[in-house]
Amino acid sequence: MAGATAAHTSADGSAPGYFGVYPAVVTDLVDPERLGRIQVRFPWLGAAGDRDVRAWATLCSPYADGDQGLQILPEKESQVVVAFEAGHLRRPYIVGCAWNGTAPLPTPATRANDLRTWKTRSGSRIEFDDGSPPKVTVRTARGHQVTLDDAGTGTVTVQIAGGASVRVTATSVDISGMTSVSVKAAKVDVTTPVATFSGVVRCEVLQANAAVASPVYSPGVCNLL
Repeated sequence: MAGATAAHTSADGSAPGYFGVYPAVVTDLVDPERLGRIQVRFPWLGAAGDRDVRAWATLCSPYADGDQGLQILPEKESQVVVAFEAGHLRRPYIVGCAWNGTAPLPTPATRANDLRTWKTRSGSRIEFDDGSPPKVTVRTARGHQVTLDDAGTGTVTVQIAGGASVRVTATSVDISGMTSVSVKAAKVDVTTPVATFSGVVRCEVLQANAAVASPVYSPGVCNLL
């Protein structure tokens, strides 16, 4: 890496040595050696007119193991923060990412600091709101949403953008369909003292163990045969 300069010597005796953390820019995500590294560029390093010094950096993660772990790769051209193993320039580690003037936060900061947000490039997001009452929201870019709200006794809502919804509380379940609601199964059991239907009820076969009662309908002889 021609043009590198520093005032210290790295721990393995080579010079120069780089200690602390440094900014870098992501340039490639596909490691040719399949080691899970990220290629970065050091815009502060190199001779005048040649600031294209690059290296493959190990990506730190809260959890990384064999064929498992938390895999969230930074975007190309995004700013990351690197540190160097034993101060050696050829052994960088990405220890975090950084927002800057060209990459703003997905949610503007507030003094209350109630929101914790995870937003993807497409606009899908997971939002943890520690306000009063607290709630968790999962929302897609098209507006489909799942909300877990701790207000009162709590509510869980599944909402299709501009359409059907399911709302569950401690005492009720509401299912709303813009056009229809279908239930398909080999057997459906409904246990309740009273079932109320508004409108016409149609079926191929109606079998009653006790009686079919109506204040305005009396079965005729033909119905009893």
